[in-house]
Parts: sequence; C-alpha cells; structure tokens
Amino acid sequence: MNTDKVFGKSAYFYDKRTDPEELIKLVSYGIQQDDNGYLFLDNKGKCVYANRKAYSMFYVMEDLDFLYETFDSWRRGLGIEADATTWCRIYASTGKERLYRVRFRRVHDENGKIIGSVYVVQNVSDSLEGEYGEHYRLTHDDLTQLYNKEGFIAAVRNLLMNSEEEKSYVLVYSNIRDFKLINQLFGIDKGNDILVNIADAISQRVREEDVYGRINGDQFALCMPKERFDENEFKGAVKDVTTRLTSASYSVHMQLGVYEIRDKDMDISLMCDRAYMACKSITKDGACEIAWYSDDMLINALLEKEILSSFDFAIINRQFGIYLQPQVYADGKLFGAEALARWIHPENGIIQPGVFITVLEKADLIYKLDRYIWELAAKQLVQWKGTDMEDISISVNVSPKDLYYIDIREEFNDLVRKYGINPRNFNIEITETAVTTDVAKCAQLILGLQKDGFIVEIDDFGSGYSSLNMLKDINANILKIDMGFLRKTENQKRAQVILNYTIDMAHELGMGVITEGVETATQLEFLKELGCEMFQGYYFDMPMPVDEFEKKYREKYK
Repeated sequence: MNTDKVFGKSAYFYDKRTDPEELIKLVSYGIQQDDNGYLFLDNKGKCVYANRKAYSMFYVMEDLDFLYETFDSWRRGLGIEADATTWCRIYASTGKERLYRVRFRRVHDENGKIIGSVYVVQNVSDSLEGEYGEHYRLTHDDLTQLYNKEGFIAAVRNLLMNSEEEKSYVLVYSNIRDFKLINQLFGIDKGNDILVNIADAISQRVREEDVYGRINGDQFALCMPKERFDENEFKGAVKDVTTRLTSASYSVHMQLGVYEIRDKDMDISLMCDRAYMACKSITKDGACEIAWYSDDMLINALLEKEILSSFDFAIINRQFGIYLQPQVYADGKLFGAEALARWIHPENGIIQPGVFITVLEKADLIYKLDRYIWELAAKQLVQWKGTDMEDISISVNVSPKDLYYIDIREEFNDLVRKYGINPRNFNIEITETAVTTDVAKCAQLILGLQKDGFIVEIDDFGSGYSSLNMLKDINANILKIDMGFLRKTENQKRAQVILNYTIDMAHELGMGVITEGVETATQLEFLKELGCEMFQGYYFDMPMPVDEFEKKYREKYK
C-alpha cells in the first residue's frame, strides 16, 4: 500500500519507513481513543465513519446510519445550519443533559480539493458541575463559553496584579459593524453562529497568558502584552475570519479599538470603555479597521452621550427645524430647495448637522430624525399652496439605514395623503451609497416612487466606486453630481472630460443634472459650458431659515 495515496504527499508529516497498514491502524486507534467524538462525511453528505466516543455521546449502539440520523436531527431541531463551523448546545437524552461544543470542518486533499467533512463533538459538561460549575456559570458566557464581562474584568485584574511592573499590556475591544441588522434580517441563529465562530477563532489564536471574553452582544475583548500586538497580523487574522463568515447576503466587518494600559490600577471597566470609544470612532467600512484610544475621544464620547440622551426630548419638543438651500437655474431663477436639518437648541443655539448626524447614524437613530424632517417639509409645502411659491419643490434626504428601518414608499405616500400635497413637489434624494448597498431593492423602490408621482434624485453621485455600474439598473429622474468633482485638481482637463461625459450621459439617459457645491462664478461658467442647467451651492445662497428663504425669494420674483 502506498502511504502517499492515503496521507497525501505534502499535507501531512509521517515517517515513510512506517508500514502503511500499521500507520493507518495507529491513526484509526488514535481517533477511536480520543475524548472527542468524530463523524466523517463523504462529499455526498453520507456519514462513512465515526469513532466510539461519538456513539457513546449520543447513546447509540453500533449503527452508523442511526448515529448520524440522531446527531443530524438534534442539529436541525436547533435550527443550526449544516455547515455552521462552531456551535455549543445542550444535548438531552435518557433524562440527562450534556453540553456539547461542535466544530465542523471541510477535509481537503493535498491539492486543496474537498473530499469530505468532519464534525468534532467535545463534551464540555464537566465545567458546569459542582462548586466550580456555579462559579463557571457566573463568569462565563452561555453561548460562546468564553469569559463574560464579569469574568473578563476579574481575570484581567488578576493578570495585571501579578504581572511584571515594566511589562506593558493593551486591551483590544471588537465590534461587528451593523450586527443588529444581521440579526434582524437573517435571524438570531445566524447571528449566534457568527458570534460562536468569532469566539472559536479567538480561542485558536491567543496564548495561555492572554485574557479574552465576550463582553456584550457582538462585542469581544482581549488583554495581551503590547509587545505581541501587531496591527498587520491582527488585520490578517480578522480578515481570514470575516471572509469565511461573509456570504452573498451579508458582509461581516470588524472594528477594533485598542487601549494601551498605562495605569494598571485603573478600573478595568474604564479600560474597556476607552477601548470601546476607540472602536466607535471608526468611520471606515473595511473588513477590519483599527483605532487607538486618545484623550480627545473621551471629550467626543461625552458630547455623543449628551446628544443621544437629549435626542428624544428634542424631537418631542420640536427643537429640530429645517433650513432651505435654494436650487436654481443658470440665470439664478429658483425652482426648488433642499431641506437640511438643524438642531435649534434653547441653550446652545443652532447646532450644525455635522455635530449630530454621524452620532445618530452610528446609534441607528437617524431614521427618527429623517421622518421628522420629511414631515416638516410636507407641512411647508402645505403652507405654500395657493401662494406664489406653490410650484417650488422641496427635496429631502433618505439615509442609507432608512431603507432597513422604514417602508420608504409607504411613508412618503402617507405624508402626501395626510397633508394633501402634490408628490411632484416633494422630491426624494437617495444617496449613491444607499443605492449601491442594495441596487435591486433600490431600483424597485425608485420605480414605485416614480409611479406614485415623486421625483427621485440620486445624491452625491460620483462619490463611490460603482457610479457608472449603478446606472445600468437605476432609472432616477435627477443626478446630483457630488461636489468632489468641483474641487481643485492637478489636471483640470481630465476633470472637464469626466464631467462632460457624466452630464452628457445623464441627459442621454433622460435624467436631469443638478450640480451641488458651486462656490464661484468660474465654476458656474465652467459647468454651463458643459451643459449643466441646474445648480446648488454657496455661490447662489447658503442654507437659511424658512422665513428668511420665503422673504428673500418672494421679493426677488414678485
């Protein structure tokens, strides 16, 4: 018998002087005597081998088909997918309960070809029995079996108290971007599968001296020596995990906040809070992004806390209002306005959107503000009915997350019915980012809104990397060209060519073009030469309160 055919030429290491049959027998006996249960499946999903431990763990006599049927029925009853790589659940049989951790792995040959798969079942019930079991349950997370927040804090405190004085440590805090949406859209079981996989990946990569745990929800923490923390290695390891977990339906993006521990006597909870602040400061949407804590983050965190704690009160007490920025033709004649949110604080005055919008987006509260602003715009259109401003349209913004929290089409139609306004004057701006997140869904939404009589604008066009590709499927009424096109460039000729073709292409596709961010007469003339006819920007006017807008433009066009 050729051992290379059995064990592969390079994937495994073995003494080639060993008799092949003896080698196979040794491996087989080794698996049979292992404390874990093994169930091997072929490429068709048929169980072809199991060791003795697997039979005893599921209380089955030597009937391979019945053993796998018992295991598979348990898995399916829990709602766990067949290829979920790691999970931990209680198995109950004959009046007994056992806690089993299950790992699923594909088996590859030396050429990387999948030749089957294996389930490895580990009995972790001993950790739940006796006095130690009570302590274990108090300090460990039920789902992942890692330390919970209390256990992690105690273990880190013990680590730092017994560490060498000169040895430095970092506390790394992780967060899964938009994890709530994964739970809402794909179910708790899928979310739990992701969490267990991350816990398993952490367990496989840390060293014995490291302390790690699941702190809260989708948040994990790790305390380790600073000398071993390498950003590139961390990013590589995290990307390996997120790539494996990402599917065609969703992407898993990890954010890591790092706090360097300078005072080992500091409350561990405060260390976690500071690492989490670093985590929350991340705005990039890469597969793995890392940020280090700085004291400025504490100031920003206090500001965020103040914004979030007073947001609902501000909505109820109508502290938010709209400012209108004119949209005009090349000759300066008004045809519309964009409604922009302003927080009119009784003590702090006018708070600009740059202060609170990002905070509300990160807290998944932006949809509440957007709803409120849409209604203010609808009310304003009602006030203009029967006046010389009746034909002026108001554009309102739809944030990317609104698509998940709100039925956009129903919401806008409800406002039209409630206030008796013309949908042709109630324009809807959807950002390019929102569209590219789910092109098919947005294409259907836009067609529905247009059927209902609304004019739909694609905002910030050109800000993303898929702008042209998106236009194959999206049939909007207007493109709003991102002001980034207008910024100074070393090659004005290239900018002119891109703008020229963008405007021509939009017109060929039957769409109007509004160029926003126009700040100078030179820019205006440049754009007019390229065929752009509608504009918005500081050159014409800044956003202003509604009463100021009405006074200025009523007088101008009497």
